[in-house]
Amino acid sequence: MNSASGLVSGAFVLTPAAGKKLIGKAVAALSEVRRAAASGRMLIANGTTTGYVIEALTGRPAERFEYCIGVVTQGKYVENPAAEKSLFYWENGGVSRVAFKDFLETLRSFERNDVFIKGANAVDPFGFAGGLQTNPNGGSWAEAFGVATARGLHTIIPVGLEKLIPSVVEAAKKLGQLRVDYCIGNAAGLIPLTSFKVVTEIEALEHLAGVRATCVAAGGFGGSEGARGFVVEGTEEQVKAALALALEVGDEPATAAGAVKWTSRLPEDM
Repeated sequence: MNSASGLVSGAFVLTPAAGKKLIGKAVAALSEVRRAAASGRMLIANGTTTGYVIEALTGRPAERFEYCIGVVTQGKYVENPAAEKSLFYWENGGVSRVAFKDFLETLRSFERNDVFIKGANAVDPFGFAGGLQTNPNGGSWAEAFGVATARGLHTIIPVGLEKLIPSVVEAAKKLGQLRVDYCIGNAAGLIPLTSFKVVTEIEALEHLAGVRATCVAAGGFGGSEGARGFVVEGTEEQVKAALALALEVGDEPATAAGAVKWTSRLPEDM
């Protein structure tokens, strides 16, 4: 213990799956999310991390692979042909599903305190997130971006630090379906998301346990690939709460992928 400040610290590792579950709990506990779920409107888009938000809100096991449309698996950008093409939708305390084709119309009806939640494929040290898009028209992020930014909607991006990159802005300048000559898997662009509320494991630990969290290590093997190490600092009670959360989510299994499809673009002599 730091006797001068009365603070203690603790350390632990979170796998990507554990981090997603922790982030899901934190996003579900945000005041704007609780308000929208109880008496407003909220849309939660497809993805693995957003599935954990839904699990925390409903108390039912999260949909995993079936709630993903575009995914990164088998070392490629791919498509899930069996994806559930609908979004979870809350309105005045009730939960239903909105067909994917109707989500933009629903989002356009949102008002000041309503909430839109969608995951990302990248996050950087500046707190910017980025969304990959293999749809030539930009996909769901492109459709939602204009409405969310123009109206200043409560837009929350849950994203794990396994997706940490140096710069989202620089990555967006390099990617592009027509900019990249060759690609193993589906070609993609990256939409920079610089004005929304990003929630990583750091913000999750701060919100749920009141600690100051620092990412201090990365990587592993045997199921800990992509893991992140953390040091948390706070009072004895706060650090104990953070350790309890780490233990609670620590055994979360990785999401298993089903059949996927993709189209590579390779040189003719390969």
